[in-house]
Amino acid sequence: MNTNTFRSQRAFTEYAGELDAPPEAVFPLLCPVREYDWLDGWACRMIYSESGVAEENCVFETPSGPSTWNVDRYEPPSRVSFTVVSPDQVSRLKIELEPTAAGGTRLTWQRMYTGLTEAGNANANSHTTGHDHALMRQLDHYLKTGQMVRSV
Repeated sequence: MNTNTFRSQRAFTEYAGELDAPPEAVFPLLCPVREYDWLDGWACRMIYSESGVAEENCVFETPSGPSTWNVDRYEPPSRVSFTVVSPDQVSRLKIELEPTAAGGTRLTWQRMYTGLTEAGNANANSHTTGHDHALMRQLDHYLKTGQMVRSV
C-alpha cells in the first residue's frame, strides 16, 4: 500500500510578442551556446551535441536547480522545444516563430511546469510571464543593436 500523500501540481504560462527581425535571424539565437551573445548572466554546460550548438537531442545543463535540458524538437526556423528536469520539477518549454507581414517574427513561449516535490509545486505555481517578457526584451535589443543588455 502506497502511503505517499504527495500530489504533483502543474502550471502553465504563455507569452507572445513580436520582434523586428525575421525568424531566420531569431531562431539561431534560441540555442544554449548563442544565448551567451544576448542573455546577461546565462550559463550552461554542454553535455551532448554533435554540432556543438542546439540540435534535436542536444543535452545541456544549467546551474539553477541544477537543471538538465533536452532539445526534443528542433525545426528551424519555426519551432524548438525543451524538456527541463531538475530535482524538484520537470518543465517543458515550447517556442514557436511565425513570420509577420512586416518581415518580423511573432514569437510564442509556452511553458508547462510539473512539481516533483512540495518545493517543485510551489515553484511551478510561482511562475508568471514576466520572465518571458524580460527575455523577449533582451532578445529584441540584441537583434536591433548586436549588443547584450547588461544587468546592473
